[in-house]
Amino acid sequence: MLSDSDLVTKWSSDQVAETDTGVLDAQPASPLTEPRPLLCVRDLWRTYRRGSEEIHALAGVGLDLRPGEIVSIVGRSGSGKTTMLNQVGCLDRPSSGSILVDGTDVTRLREKDLVAFRRDHIGFIFQLFYLIPTLTVEENIRLPLVFARRQDDERVDELIERVGLTKERRSLPKQLDGGAMQRVAIARALINRPRILLADEPTGRLEKKSRAAVLDIFRELATDGLAILMATHDLEQAGEADRIIEFSDGKVVRETQNRRK
Repeated sequence: MLSDSDLVTKWSSDQVAETDTGVLDAQPASPLTEPRPLLCVRDLWRTYRRGSEEIHALAGVGLDLRPGEIVSIVGRSGSGKTTMLNQVGCLDRPSSGSILVDGTDVTRLREKDLVAFRRDHIGFIFQLFYLIPTLTVEENIRLPLVFARRQDDERVDELIERVGLTKERRSLPKQLDGGAMQRVAIARALINRPRILLADEPTGRLEKKSRAAVLDIFRELATDGLAILMATHDLEQAGEADRIIEFSDGKVVRETQNRRK
């Protein structure tokens, strides 16, 4: 299984991928119909071997995620939550099954194409922030653009204002509290204009006020059409989502529709 450091290394490598991948953008859905899912997962399996034993981290999972929807994945440690995010985020390949992201079956992409597709379509937020300690708020947010050899000052300014860090843009991570660091991480995840945002325990290390601020940002992003899939142990946070999907032993065992507060 991929460790947190492996995931961050893989995310970082995405930022230097070539931009010309040959992957065609899917055609948008008709505005007269219900938005098609941005994410379609069907009969997804991820199996690991430990000696002669087979461990099914995911066992026949299926789910959809539509534009503007927030979905929480809940379950005990080892239930398959993080494995699911790794699959959807193209950080690991499934043993079998299909994953369609914005109309593209990512399980069929070559590694070079997958890296670029992941960078341009999917944003990641980690529980531990993974900010560069020697870079300012602005520089951390800009970093994916630097790696991709892109320039978009307007986008950087827009995101700094959106997450409420205008006064802190020249600050270093050590000068910020946990909530502010996570807001930097959110802005960094959005810099390449992804369609889907994946968050693994995004408020797990935050106090109540900071948790609320992060969830407020998520709700605003969803209003703009961003699809958000987050794994969490926090049932209060999960209750803020449109749907809650409960995992156990690598399977979906319950799905609950919420009324967003």
